[in-house]
Amino acid sequence: MSRKTTGILTAAALAALLSGAAYSQDRFGKDTLLGEPIPADGPVDKVVNIGANTRWVNVVQNDSVKFIVGGTTFAWHFPIDKNAINLKQIAPPGTVDRDLYVYIAPNPAYLHGE
Repeated sequence: MSRKTTGILTAAALAALLSGAAYSQDRFGKDTLLGEPIPADGPVDKVVNIGANTRWVNVVQNDSVKFIVGGTTFAWHFPIDKNAINLKQIAPPGTVDRDLYVYIAPNPAYLHGE
């Protein structure tokens, strides 16, 4: 194989590798592993008001939940492969000032029967 051909193949492989890495960060980043934000004015499965006395939140896997924290409203679609997520990690910055866990129960629709 000539030197020119080797250089072209190396450049093409590097370009493919870098474009794949960029795609994976956009599509499979930290937010995707924790679920994903959804429009707060869209349809949701549950609405939760977070107050000073709220100690935790219970949801079901694959649920979409609207959270109301003071004057801030945001919504989140929860993944099917987590047991709990700290609301402070997914809320808009400054919205939740303490560790408050969202516990995610298995969705009966995804359980396999014998």
